[in-house]
Amino acid sequence: FILIILIAVFNLILSSRVSTIPVNEGRSQNGVTYRFLCVGVGEYIRYRSGVDFGEAPPYDLIYRVLSKWKFGPEKFGFSKIDYMSDFEATKNNILQGIASTFSGADDDDVSYFYFGGHGGKYGSIYYICPTDMTSSLDSKISVNELEEALGVIPGTKVVIIDSCNSGGFIGKGEDKDEFSDKALKAFNEDIIKIFSSEQNGENRERDLFTADCYKVLTSCSYDQISETFCSFEGNTIGVFTVALLEGCGYYDYF
Repeated sequence: FILIILIAVFNLILSSRVSTIPVNEGRSQNGVTYRFLCVGVGEYIRYRSGVDFGEAPPYDLIYRVLSKWKFGPEKFGFSKIDYMSDFEATKNNILQGIASTFSGADDDDVSYFYFGGHGGKYGSIYYICPTDMTSSLDSKISVNELEEALGVIPGTKVVIIDSCNSGGFIGKGEDKDEFSDKALKAFNEDIIKIFSSEQNGENRERDLFTADCYKVLTSCSYDQISETFCSFEGNTIGVFTVALLEGCGYYDYF
């Protein structure tokens, strides 16, 4: 009986670790090396009871699909693919994962970052929520913190954020049904402003950070609040991620 428990615990630890798939390690397409970090948070350490986050979405589907991607006529894939999910995806691990996954990137390279999980808004500050978030604002990852982590990575950054319904999910005095379309649209626009170096109507130039080096997709659209989740292959998952899966050729691979 004790052996069975130990095996179960060991399997749980392994399942929560960061997964890495080296694909064509050290090879590139015309001097361009592609790397990908996929972060999916469907379970939260301090909110496992008392707060209804719903069923954990299968964000590993994005990980699996993009691992099949090939670039250019020589069909090179990502040189490195890391996947971080649920209880492994703490704030520190996510920020450190960005530095680790994209280490070695140069100005010609392309780095893909995907985050699927909950997002929040407090005043004029916008967040994505790691698994170890608490009531403290510092426990979340603000868009500015995300930009700071990605901003030091040379080359082009493709940032994909599936973080629907924003702060209405974390029970901070705002009912989900009352979370306005205006707030959702503001969340989307704030991310775009920060990643295009524009905020409060002022252009800001930063080292290694211009509009051209970022390609940003966000799911937090003002007209999608009533369709946050849908069924896909027997799973409950965000509408945006479903569209992304289909657009990335899910049915061609599986």
